[in-house]
Amino acid sequence: MAEVLSLQQPVGDGGIETVNFFNGRLLTAADMSREQDARRQADARLGLALGDGVAFGLEVSAGSVVDDATGSPMPSVGIAPGLAINRAGQVLRLGYDEQVRLSRLGASNPTPAGNSFADCVPIVGGSYVAGQGLYILTIAPSEISAGRAPTNGLSGAAAACNIDRVIEAVQFRLLAVPPHLYAQLDAAAPGFRNNVAYACFGSGVTASWATALFGQAGRDEGLIADMRTYGLTDYDVPLAILAFAGAASMVFLDAWAVRRPVSEPDTMLGPLPSLVAPRRIATGKAMLQQFQAQLADLVGTTGTLGSVTAKTHFPTLPPVGLLPFFTLEMVTAFFAGMEVRGPQYINAPQLEPLVRDSLAVPAFAASAPEVFWLYAVADNAMAIELPPPADPTPPPARYYAFASANLAYRADARFNLHHWDYANLALSA
Repeated sequence: MAEVLSLQQPVGDGGIETVNFFNGRLLTAADMSREQDARRQADARLGLALGDGVAFGLEVSAGSVVDDATGSPMPSVGIAPGLAINRAGQVLRLGYDEQVRLSRLGASNPTPAGNSFADCVPIVGGSYVAGQGLYILTIAPSEISAGRAPTNGLSGAAAACNIDRVIEAVQFRLLAVPPHLYAQLDAAAPGFRNNVAYACFGSGVTASWATALFGQAGRDEGLIADMRTYGLTDYDVPLAILAFAGAASMVFLDAWAVRRPVSEPDTMLGPLPSLVAPRRIATGKAMLQQFQAQLADLVGTTGTLGSVTAKTHFPTLPPVGLLPFFTLEMVTAFFAGMEVRGPQYINAPQLEPLVRDSLAVPAFAASAPEVFWLYAVADNAMAIELPPPADPTPPPARYYAFASANLAYRADARFNLHHWDYANLALSA
């Protein structure tokens, strides 16, 4: 039977131990190590309270470098400065832009920054080159030894440990996703990237998740959770998922499929699992950003869709999305075969509340016979079609927004705000 505590009785379980310094005490390397460990534990508690994810920066972009051995171009990624927190509560900081070759030689283990006063530990070597398949790029802690410290009484192998300082650094890892984790997805289909992203978002973003609400343990993280048993540790923060057709052929790089803003982990249990956990909002932001990034990669600002449609390239759509640089003809082609209604006009101040309200709304399937709304922003249309006379400012780019029918209809007539020809007098089909 557990001990019954008294009021105001100190509880030391899980407490942080620090060294008690006093004049006359003999200090050893072990004492200083314990003091450094105490500082790291205190920092980690703050990190655990904030949650894990990317705080800012660390955007990943595809590139290439020349292989030193063959002279052939090899895939690489550029990573912007930023800050992240891993599930162990460690803060990972990248101070400058870095270019990372997608192969490694002599990589160290993804363990937290080591103890400055510990015994020397050899670096684990190895080699790796990306091949066909899926990979998750992560940032993880590492350390760098610098300088030599004055010593007394050390000789031989022990002298190699006289490191002056240890820098808490970061490293980038490329983790292979076992093919059986995504075997149900057709890698040759144009919707493969979108399907991979929603495999990472998990089943908790679908409309059916709440059907059997009671009795569930909470939302799952899909493919990301599966990778916890295949090399993805609590020290890693995922930055992007990459698909390769071969060692030198990157098919796509998708950051938001695995990247999440810093948020508390979804650990809520009981009859209302995950309904108020902030992680769902973080995932909602990622769903929107993933759609916008993939659409930009496919269409960009060229004004041509080619063979890109929602049904072929986006089997699952976020509850709200924006279609920048689209004409109405492009919108019609993009949503071919789908139950779209509109466009209806909304005012510019209504757009942001629409997007924010969508962050906890389920995604919807492009193949489902489900009606959704297409909105044109009246202020945007008027700035293009009715520019002020003699105004040298170029008109803005036209855009549209689509929204799931699970969100409230936003284009009701508002005669005091709308303008003639840019107003909705009644709900139309």
